Amino acid sequence: MSTFDEIPRIVTRAARKTARYALLGTAPDQATGIWFALHGYGQLVPRFIRHFAEVVPPGVCVVAPEGLSRFYVDQPAADGRHLQRVGATWMTRENREDDIADTMLWLDTVFGEIVTMERRTVAVGVLGFSQGVATATRWVVHRGLRPRAFVAWAGSLAHDVDDAALAAALVHARVTLVRGGDDLLMSDAQAEEQRSRLARAAPDTHLLTFAGAHRLDRSVLASLLSQLSPS
Repeated sequence: MSTFDEIPRIVTRAARKTARYALLGTAPDQATGIWFALHGYGQLVPRFIRHFAEVVPPGVCVVAPEGLSRFYVDQPAADGRHLQRVGATWMTRENREDDIADTMLWLDTVFGEIVTMERRTVAVGVLGFSQGVATATRWVVHRGLRPRAFVAWAGSLAHDVDDAALAAALVHARVTLVRGGDDLLMSDAQAEEQRSRLARAAPDTHLLTFAGAHRLDRSVLASLLSQLSPS
């Protein structure tokens, strides 16, 4: 029989976490449309939001929260050199439910700072890229956000989100699935599977394909962001 000391006890406790988000475009208190953009695996918001530079239409603000967990992307060098590239992730499979709950609270906090303080009606869009698509899916359902526009870019919807709940969240949304024609991380079959699920939840779903790999494309972004443009 094992003794008490031989059995590890895993205890979880809530803790405060300092996090960050980036803003681009019109100031939130003057914007008539606000996009929440969720980055992909291994990205940081200062670099992620650069893809939106010069394509945000007047009257629109882009808000890019960063995942709560950062890590070194590079593998350790044999000579012991300090690692350079840092990335962030929304969650891993380890203790995933706590990661999801913390992320939902973080996104709600950002939303409260950006939108609730407005005290007026503002059009909201949500864009998820790669890993950010699953997080975006969970968030619109968790918050009951009902955005004006929802973009799933080169990523899969959260498998643990109920289709009926997703349909309720996207009832007023123009939904777009975006994929690069040369994207090796999302095959044609995977794209069709995600398109079919989105179409079941939101009949007003569009598939948009561009010439490129697993990346954001500025010309496509310009078109999508204009969905919340006041003009």
